[in-house]
Amino acid sequence: MNLATGQVVRGYELHEPLGIGGFGAVYRAYQPAVKRDVAIKIILPQYANQPDFIRSFEAEAQLVARLEHLHIVPLYDYWREPNGAYLVMRWLRGGNLRGKLQEGPLDLDAVAIMLDQTAGALTVAHRRGVIHRDIKPDNILLDEEGNTYLSDFGIAQDITALGGNPLEEYDQFAGSLTYTSPEQIRGEPPTPATDIYSLGIVLYEALTGEHPFPNAQPAELITKHLNEPVPELRQRFPDLGPEMDVVIQRATAKDPNDRFPDPLTMAAAFRRALKASKRRTALLPSAGPSAQLADTTPTPFSVLIPELETPYKGLRPFQEADAAEFFGREALIEHLITRMAEADNDPVARFLAVVGPSGSGKSSAVMAGLIPALRAGALSGSRDWFIADMSPGRHPFTELESALLGVAVNPPDDLLAQLTSSERGLVTALRSALPADDTCFLLVIDQFEELFIQCESEEHRALFLKSLATAVLEPECNIRIVITLRADFYDRPLMYPGFGDLMRTRTDVVLPLNIEELQRAIVEPASRAGVELEPGLVTAIVADVSEQPGALPLLQYALTELFERRDGRMLRLATYYEIGGALGALAQRADELYGGLDDAGKNAAQQLFLRLVAAGDGDELARRRLTRSEALSLSSDESVMEAVIDTFGKHRLLTFDRDPSTRAPTIEVAHEALIHQWARLRGWLDQHREDLLQQRRLGAAAGEWHAAGRDPSFLARGIRLEQFIVWSENTTMALNQIEREFLQSSIEARNALLAEEADQRRREQILEQRSRNRLRVLALVLLLSTVGALGLTTIALNQSEIAQRNAATATYAQGIAYDEAINAQTQAAIAEHNALEARSLALAASSQLALKDGNSDLAVLLALEANRLASPQQARLALADVDYSPGTKRQLSGHRSGIADVAISANERTVASGARDGSVFLWSAITGDIIHVLEGHTDRVTAVTFSPVGKTLGPGPGMASC
Repeated sequence: MNLATGQVVRGYELHEPLGIGGFGAVYRAYQPAVKRDVAIKIILPQYANQPDFIRSFEAEAQLVARLEHLHIVPLYDYWREPNGAYLVMRWLRGGNLRGKLQEGPLDLDAVAIMLDQTAGALTVAHRRGVIHRDIKPDNILLDEEGNTYLSDFGIAQDITALGGNPLEEYDQFAGSLTYTSPEQIRGEPPTPATDIYSLGIVLYEALTGEHPFPNAQPAELITKHLNEPVPELRQRFPDLGPEMDVVIQRATAKDPNDRFPDPLTMAAAFRRALKASKRRTALLPSAGPSAQLADTTPTPFSVLIPELETPYKGLRPFQEADAAEFFGREALIEHLITRMAEADNDPVARFLAVVGPSGSGKSSAVMAGLIPALRAGALSGSRDWFIADMSPGRHPFTELESALLGVAVNPPDDLLAQLTSSERGLVTALRSALPADDTCFLLVIDQFEELFIQCESEEHRALFLKSLATAVLEPECNIRIVITLRADFYDRPLMYPGFGDLMRTRTDVVLPLNIEELQRAIVEPASRAGVELEPGLVTAIVADVSEQPGALPLLQYALTELFERRDGRMLRLATYYEIGGALGALAQRADELYGGLDDAGKNAAQQLFLRLVAAGDGDELARRRLTRSEALSLSSDESVMEAVIDTFGKHRLLTFDRDPSTRAPTIEVAHEALIHQWARLRGWLDQHREDLLQQRRLGAAAGEWHAAGRDPSFLARGIRLEQFIVWSENTTMALNQIEREFLQSSIEARNALLAEEADQRRREQILEQRSRNRLRVLALVLLLSTVGALGLTTIALNQSEIAQRNAATATYAQGIAYDEAINAQTQAAIAEHNALEARSLALAASSQLALKDGNSDLAVLLALEANRLASPQQARLALADVDYSPGTKRQLSGHRSGIADVAISANERTVASGARDGSVFLWSAITGDIIHVLEGHTDRVTAVTFSPVGKTLGPGPGMASC
């Protein structure tokens, strides 16, 4: 793998390699978005493109990313694409234990510290169901103070199982084979005891400075791991007491059942052996200060591993990694599996829409229930399916491209262009991109309502829906699609032909939890965590939420708050009421956090939350993902905004993720429940409703300009620019950096154009003045020439000369009179223009008054007349105001009797009207002209309607076809 220093990979700047092996390489890198150094492990394509790797990578990485412990190297980011898999981790500057051991063995106290910290990390992982599978000195990293951190958890540790055997792959696998347990060699499933064996080998090496089976060849090494016990320490180091050997021999027992039950028990046993050894014999000579790992004061196990971990999720929806803690939806999951099984007999059944109110748990049911069940083989062959998930966001095809790249092996170079080329783009892309083993591809689209709130392009929205429907109905396209949709958006996809048909026949509604299911959702996670609920508490909680639709996020948040305020291992009823109960805990916490901010922080919080809500054209409100850099640019002091984000994030009101394309850090409201339950936020949204819509327009325009490389042709002009300027000068909403730069560039471009036009007018005026001056000089010269010529004539012609002089004088006077007439005409034109402009301004003012009075028709007429007379800025703004306001846009006249019904075609180009006398007219919605009069129909018309494709017009109920 040869990647150049300075190369940028999805927002990460690669620096020097930290290690290169047979499966890939680790690089130090820098992430400018958050200004931090990281380490990136890159797995080679030949392994990252193996079907089994593709199937397991996302789920395993998600599980490892959830591990939180002081001595676990955090996994910041991860993704897979056809050219490799990427794991982004914290970069530690102290190297690893392998490098430290090259200096010699560690002293005993340093070994104890290393074992304590590593055992604590492993215990947390084991409790979360994660087996490391590759414990070795290379994966125990050090910071500059010498503390140890466990890295490289079990993601893709079974790469050699994808093909070949350990001996054939020795050059690539030898580093891990040295520490592999007997059961791994035998091909048995790994267990926590597997990690304890490897940790026992590492412990031996830390004490002695060398491996217990040094210089063994691969075949010999395998034999020794399977059959030979680890040599006793006393054979080489007599000063070490037998207690040390007891610990190592038990940790490396060939039978996993004979090993320590958990890593912490092993660490505690070593502490006791160390204490006994110190009492009885002299210590092993210290390797000196350079071999010290850290302060040798024992770290309390209560610090190394928290006593209890909260099993509740706050506002965050359950994900696949949370499947073991997801309770109460077992019946729904079984039902969804049954619905998906119907695809065996009906191709349309390859689509399923899971619809429910916000907060009903539909996303959690799919992510933490349905997907894990399918991975476990709930349907025939589903264990081998490729599964990807996405949310539509503002650019659904870009999100779809990222989702496909996560499972693709050989995608086209222009995947995005192919997806958007036609309604068959997805079908074509899947044929070329997926592994060629005819395995089903499951696409899960969460928060499908984003397609109707955040996506600004109707063209892209319609094509996206058509592409999904086409792929589902294509017999040779082996795809299944599951979407989750808020119930208040159910009507939106029904309006799109093809996709609407799928929705009508393949929708499942998520109902509220019944009493028994609610009790399971409350009690089971607490039971698994080892806590109890005080008598009466479950009854009180169920009574609060059982009649509340969409209350599950509020329930989870209240339980999280209650768990964190537990009394030992008991959740108390009194504490439940103190936090505000299930329906009040969220709003109470939000108000507490906001109230604790200073004035600058409160302003930053308002700006942040206004940006985190997407407002639709109606009353719809939904969450909106925001990049962290965009959020920081909303405040003049980034540290203030950082503090606000950290405050609300710490208490789980905000969630953090990454953009699937750029990997830029993102921020999002944890759940829409916060939007609806926090009265302060609702007040901000009501107050700034129009601001949100205008900001959406400005943000969309600025985004297009930025995406086009800041092409000047994308800048705002004319009335739209004037609207943006007036709004930005009067709103209290802060603009982000791109919006500010877009607006400033648009103003500068307008000013430059105005300056150019003014300069052109000045040049024309100068030329005109010069032309007039030349004419005057020429007239004078001609006059003088005439006078000189007349002076040379004979005196006899004196009377004629006098007459000529009089004529010349008259000509000169005529020139002066001409100039004065021209000036008079100019002044008259100016006066006329001023009068027209004054009239236009008066009409514009009248238009705005009429608009305020609700008379939009009069407002339109006044604004049009104002712009016909002249077009000052105020007149243009008045026309823009009425254009965006509701009201009559066109009046269609032609029927002789009362109108019974009106219909508009799907493409909005044709209007149909039916009258009580039986006449049916078709009108052009663009020009208002009559296109066609339907003849032959004599009965009374009660209703008219277009077919979904807009090519057929039919009458209302009980009527014959027209």
